[in-house]
Amino acid sequence: MKTNPLVSILIPTYNREKYLGQALDSALSQTYPNLEIIVHDDASTDGTSNLLKKYSDPRLKIIYTRKNHGMLGGWNFIVSKARGDYLKFLASDDLFEPACVAELVAAAVHNPSAAIITCQRKFIDEQGRVVKKMGFAKKSTIISGTAHAHEILTNLRENKIGEPTAVLYPTSLVKKAGGYDPRFSQFADFEYWIRLLQFGDLVYVHKPLCSFRTHAGSNTSAAILDGRFISEIFILIRKYYRNQKFVKSFSLSNDDYHFVLHQKIWDTLKNIKDLFMQHQILQSARYFFRLIKAVIMTTGTSSNHHQ
Repeated sequence: MKTNPLVSILIPTYNREKYLGQALDSALSQTYPNLEIIVHDDASTDGTSNLLKKYSDPRLKIIYTRKNHGMLGGWNFIVSKARGDYLKFLASDDLFEPACVAELVAAAVHNPSAAIITCQRKFIDEQGRVVKKMGFAKKSTIISGTAHAHEILTNLRENKIGEPTAVLYPTSLVKKAGGYDPRFSQFADFEYWIRLLQFGDLVYVHKPLCSFRTHAGSNTSAAILDGRFISEIFILIRKYYRNQKFVKSFSLSNDDYHFVLHQKIWDTLKNIKDLFMQHQILQSARYFFRLIKAVIMTTGTSSNHHQ
């Protein structure tokens, strides 16, 4: 294992002129020396291209495309352009601390069996003020990837690993795991982490090395509004509980399937009830119809796989 591996920082962006400069500055300020930084401007219609023209750095490569790929298409596109031994996404509205890459690479080099290296992260608002901190555990730790994937798939309540900005992973695993699944948006990273965990350990660095920004224009906010996360969680259940390879890799049982299915139905119904009680009638109705459709798709064709 090289002690100074090349790391590809990947910044996919679409109409994020407001925050992109801060994100890119945080990438260029990394203390880690062996970097390439790739920005993909995916057919932005705001001032993104003019902003990017102001930057000149030998580590920086900017790719412009005229036709928008969509979020997941853009992620897979930028991964295909990376030359590094490790991949490090940076959402174009998030931030790195200066030692982020250095700390995560040190953990990766020290743990060559790792499939995912992640860290504590700060949540910031539109002005960059810290709202809270979140992490995987209360101290730095290493755990079995398949054991944690089993825990995720039998609960499906929390993404402890974090957002793409928090995670570093070996490029060599992309050929094994495949690309990001375009059926997901809100759960695209969460689902990909599960797939990576087939191939190695999860290493957690208990330091706040990045900041995840929440704002009205974010994908997370959009997903909460339209309820797409409801559809996606049931797609995820179908994907992992109907594939014998995943069932075997992650030690999933028929009881696990029924437990998590019922749990997600009740979680969603509680969410719908809360929205209704808050007089958010349209949103509660939107969630309800998404839930009905998702349950029919999941239980209506599950007989081949789970009796």
